[in-house]
Amino acid sequence: MIILDDIANVRDYMLGLDDLGQPAVIDMENIRVGKMNSAVLMIARLLYLKKGTYADQPDLGIDIIGRYRFSFEEELTSLRNELKNQITTYIPEFTPIEVMCSFQWVDNKQTVLIEVTVNETAYQLVYNPENYTLDALEGT
Repeated sequence: MIILDDIANVRDYMLGLDDLGQPAVIDMENIRVGKMNSAVLMIARLLYLKKGTYADQPDLGIDIIGRYRFSFEEELTSLRNELKNQITTYIPEFTPIEVMCSFQWVDNKQTVLIEVTVNETAYQLVYNPENYTLDALEGT
């Protein structure tokens, strides 16, 4: 993680290569320090990770970029159920957990608000399907 002033550029190297033959990375640019903590980063990794990346855990990951276009309301239900199942299976210390997903308009652009409540602590992530960015809002 690289921190400049109050902005962090988080890059997590994954096993495997990208389309150009380079090491695959999860790159979440311009995450404000203090808004993303380790719990939220673990959830973000689940959202970005493609299934099959880890051979010993072939069902690990959601691949929000490749599998979800967020054109229909049903995709929110599918994302909610899948995220809840992934967290319950791969991060059991986060249970009990509640997950809610909804559309939200920001600057005339449709985004997806993902609310995750773990042990009475709520985290909110905003996913922008236009530029594939994920940002965290202050937890409560």
